[in-house]
Amino acid sequence: MTPEGGKDFWNEKAKTFPRYEAGEDNYEAGILRTIREYGVDFRGRTVLDVGCGCGMYTIRLAMEASHVTAVDISEQMLEILRHDAESHRLSNIRYVLSGWEEFEDHGCYDVVFCSMTPAIHDDATRRKLLRHARGWTVFMGFAGRMSSNVLNGLFAHYQVTPKVFNNGPEMRHWLEDQGISHISRLIEGQWVVPATREGMISSCTAMLMPYGVTPDPEYLKEYIEQFRTEPDKYVETTDYSIELLLWEK
Repeated sequence: MTPEGGKDFWNEKAKTFPRYEAGEDNYEAGILRTIREYGVDFRGRTVLDVGCGCGMYTIRLAMEASHVTAVDISEQMLEILRHDAESHRLSNIRYVLSGWEEFEDHGCYDVVFCSMTPAIHDDATRRKLLRHARGWTVFMGFAGRMSSNVLNGLFAHYQVTPKVFNNGPEMRHWLEDQGISHISRLIEGQWVVPATREGMISSCTAMLMPYGVTPDPEYLKEYIEQFRTEPDKYVETTDYSIELLLWEK
């Protein structure tokens, strides 16, 4: 993760951010299957995971790769990743607490992996990806649609115009301008994310922070009750469009 919202924002998000989930029938397992279909092979490779978050993909990559360097601006997210890696007895991950612009490493990697990170946002940060890539680069970014049933009402209540994230098409246009041959695939669907009462309150609070909004705690407690499906279980659904981009050096 990265500058959007700053380190405090991402540390707060760490409390409810997606982490590694075992199994082959979940979202991230499906994404990796799609990536492999295009010829990307993580087995025995070195991987740079930019904006790794809590390690939703990092753990899976480390199970195949020879070594993974995991970079994130949030120490809380890296601690969660470290805990999950240790519980799976993975010792081939290097944890780097750093923003992407500040990341200092002169090495090249067989695969550079970037999933939904706002760290890659301009010419300099994109060129930095190219410098570290020896083989494949995998990039996933939003493609204009990210609509949460929980957040939509809060944005309306606090008169916030949410930012439209379009970093997938922006990266594709940049690649085209650079004459870099690439594969593009649009992925659309819906995330269904359960949370505890405390978790949903924390997530909503964190998402309003970048807009300068501190929600009223009592209002928030009352508001989220419409999303309760059973005692202490609340469900958020988010419709998304994601652009997957792949290119090989």
